[in-house]
Amino acid sequence: MADTDRQTRTTRWRSVLSRLREALSPQAYVRAPDYGPETSGHGRDQWLRQLARTRDLLEQARDVVARGGWTGGGSWFTVRQADGSVRPASLAESFELRRPQAPVAGACLVAIMIRVAEDPDRVPTVDDVWHATDELHEAMHEWLGHDSAPPGRSYPAAQRRLRLRSLTDWNDERGRTDAEVVELFDRAIARTIQGAVA
Repeated sequence: MADTDRQTRTTRWRSVLSRLREALSPQAYVRAPDYGPETSGHGRDQWLRQLARTRDLLEQARDVVARGGWTGGGSWFTVRQADGSVRPASLAESFELRRPQAPVAGACLVAIMIRVAEDPDRVPTVDDVWHATDELHEAMHEWLGHDSAPPGRSYPAAQRRLRLRSLTDWNDERGRTDAEVVELFDRAIARTIQGAVA
């Protein structure tokens, strides 16, 4: 049996055991408390709070990209091998690499946001990732010269999946640079600011 086969099996088992542990003892994965301001739970206050949470996640993800943590080319993550080279992570490995403690060489823009949301020491949630994805998708449309929807809109799950797919296609386009990804984040962040002051 080749070493890579053994590693792949080991990685799959670790991923399965990790998910099983999380399912059996959810209290071990308690999220950091949200110390944001109290809101009425509906109306404009809630909408503004969600925009602020979305902007916070976008800014954290942008920092990761600006520090060289982004990758394109069709994989969620890249990992550094013992010889120093970087290779795309397999799908089985990717489930374990979502955790912020797992060492990665780079991640696609969506995977970066997922890692931030998976970090129990940070406030953003998976719901915030979906809102940030919406803003990134609209920012991408603006960049391409199309009309975009106003900031802070929510979309049905099926439509969000399609938007996510077009965003990952943009991420993986041949020749895409980390500077362009930073610019996309900047555009999405600007949208949340404009929405809050409008």
